[in-house]
This record gives sequence, structure tokens and C-alpha cells, in this order.
Amino acid sequence: MINLNQDNQYSVIPFLRLGFRPFFFATGMIAVLSMLMWMVFYPSLILINNANPIDWHAHEMIFAYSSAVTVGFLLTASKNWTGVQTLYNKSLLALFALWIAGRFLPFVANEYLVYQAIVDSSFLVFSSMAIAYPIIKAKSWNNLGIVAKVMLLATAHILFYLGLLGTLDQGIYMGTYLGFYLIISLLFMMSRRLLPFFIERGIGLETELKNSKFLDLSSLFLFLAFVIIEVFFASPLSTVIAGALFVIHSIRLFNWYHPRIWQKPLLWSIYLAYGFLTLGFAINVVGYFANIGPNLDIHAFAFGLALMVLSMMARVSLGHTGRNVFDPPKQLGGMFALLVLSFVFRVLMIMFDIEHYVEWVFISQVLWIVAFVFFLIIYTPMFFKARIDGQFG
Repeated sequence: MINLNQDNQYSVIPFLRLGFRPFFFATGMIAVLSMLMWMVFYPSLILINNANPIDWHAHEMIFAYSSAVTVGFLLTASKNWTGVQTLYNKSLLALFALWIAGRFLPFVANEYLVYQAIVDSSFLVFSSMAIAYPIIKAKSWNNLGIVAKVMLLATAHILFYLGLLGTLDQGIYMGTYLGFYLIISLLFMMSRRLLPFFIERGIGLETELKNSKFLDLSSLFLFLAFVIIEVFFASPLSTVIAGALFVIHSIRLFNWYHPRIWQKPLLWSIYLAYGFLTLGFAINVVGYFANIGPNLDIHAFAFGLALMVLSMMARVSLGHTGRNVFDPPKQLGGMFALLVLSFVFRVLMIMFDIEHYVEWVFISQVLWIVAFVFFLIIYTPMFFKARIDGQFG
């Protein structure tokens, strides 16, 4: 169990006291920097040493941006779930340094790619161990499913590099899409736990929002089937399953809706994020029958991921620095709105006006960057300062 003495509280710098601090900061930084680099690569598609720019862009969004926030959140949450201290101080710094070392893929010469692959892939391997440790020690077996998904994410990252090294045919494709859908599955799992709870607490409901065991199980198994077919078999059956998943998650959205969420940015942002994820299934179906632009379903999922990540980081960072989550900074509404507008231009505008594809993508990129710059401006001081209530964390 947690047993931190007074000396620990004053000897460990705040930035290294809990996983969310370095990894949420890293998430904000990579969201800005990788998108700036992507603006340089696209539309001219400047070549980089090892991966083509599109593969690099997908890799950074999944295995840098999404993985950083996943590890930061789970290191923080698993401490809450189990009461067991997770990585901090030098061990947390070492894991963070491993993540940073993995960001040099575009600059590594081909003959050194295998070393880059080992360093970058090891981040999620060690993260899986760090997340599993408190869960196993506390015998919190109901959370083992989350550990399994992080381990599978590490496996997907290895598949990506095996493809990049030429060892595994289709390794880049399988690793990228498997990793992406594993992150989405984690979001659905956590949303089922947290979204109705946040809404109930946030607007002071006296009754629990409706949930259904049938919807829970059907969404779980149908999404598993969707991922397997979509990644490994490329069958039209995945389109049928996507349609069913759209219906299931739309029912969930209906069951969890309350008009007062629009008064609370930390509620409407995560609710809209779930809506974007749900819309991704609908766009997948429409895209099978009509030419609406490339990968719009993937980008709907990606913006659902991004908005949920931004909302969760905003909320968790407030709570774990001793601040009141029910009285968040006033700028959050504008920050979330910028990312919603980025979604509108990257997905909806392209769907209805593909002739201006490049212009819409550019506008979306600028809005994305500004949204995450806002996040860094608001939250970076919190990551580097001790909790305002004096507690360790």
C-alpha cells in the first residue's frame, strides 16, 4: 500500500510524482510538434529516412500521442484503483526518457533502424509491466483486461517495426490498424465506466443513467469482430458490423444524454467525443457505398480519440493537482471548441466538398495545433508544481 514519508514529498520534484504529469505534458507537446511536422510533410510528402510520411504520421498519432496519454492515465488510475504506489521519481523519469528516445524515427539512418525499433518498442513493453504491477499486487483482477490491451498495444507496435524492417509482410498495416483500434477499444471501455458517472456527478443527478448489460456485451464482441475482420480479412462483413455498432453506441448516447451537459465543457466535450467515435461507424458504412473521401471514418475515430483525450487530461489534471473539477478554467470551452472545429474541417467539409481537400486539411491542422497550445499554456504550470492541497501526487 502507499507509504510515502515526509522526506519523499519534498525530495521528489512535482513533475515526477505521478504518471499523468510527464505523460500528459508529452501528449500536448507531441500533438503540437508532430502536427507541425505533418504540415511540412503534407501535401508535398517530403521523404523521411525509414517510413513514408503517412506511415510516420499514423505511427506518431498511435504510438507516441495516444500511447503517452494512455500510459499517463493508467499509471495514475491504477494507483487509485489499487492503493499501490505506481512509478515515480527516477523510475518514472526512465520510462519518460524511453518515450522521448522513441521520437527520433525520421532522423535515424536506415542501418540504425533496428536499434530505434528496440528502444521505441520497449516503451510500451515496460509500461505494460508498470501498469500490471499494482493491479497484480492488489489482486485487482477486474482490471486485468486493461493490462491485456496495453500488452496487445505493445505487440502491435512490434508488428509495425517488423514491417518497417522488412521482416513481416503487411506488418506496418497490421501494427498501425491493430494499435489504433486497441486504443479505441480502451476508450469505449473507459467511457462505459466514466462517462455516465461524470454526467451524474457533474449535473447533480439523483438517479443513475441507464445502462444495459446486453448493449455492453454486444458492443464488446461486435467491436472485437469488427477489428479482426477489418485488420486481417478486409471483408464487407465489417461494414455490416459497423452499422450494428453505430446503432448500439447511438442508443448509449441517447441513454446518457441530459440537456444540462451543454453548460459544462468537461461534460459536453467527452460526450461529443463519444459521438465522434460513434459517427466513425456510420461513415464506415457510407464510405462503402459512396466515394466520400479517403479514410474519413478513421479520422472521425481519431478526432473522437483526440477530443476524449483532451477532455480526460483536462479533468484528471485538475483532480490530481488538488483543484476543483467542478470549477475548471474558463478557457476550456474555447479549447474544446477549436478541436471540434478541426473535426468539422477534416471530416465533414471534406465529405461534402472534396475539391478543396488540401485547404480543409490545412485549416484543420492549424485549429488542432492552436487547441493543444491552449492546453499546454493552461496546464503546463500544473504539471511542474506541487498539488495545491499539499498531498503527494
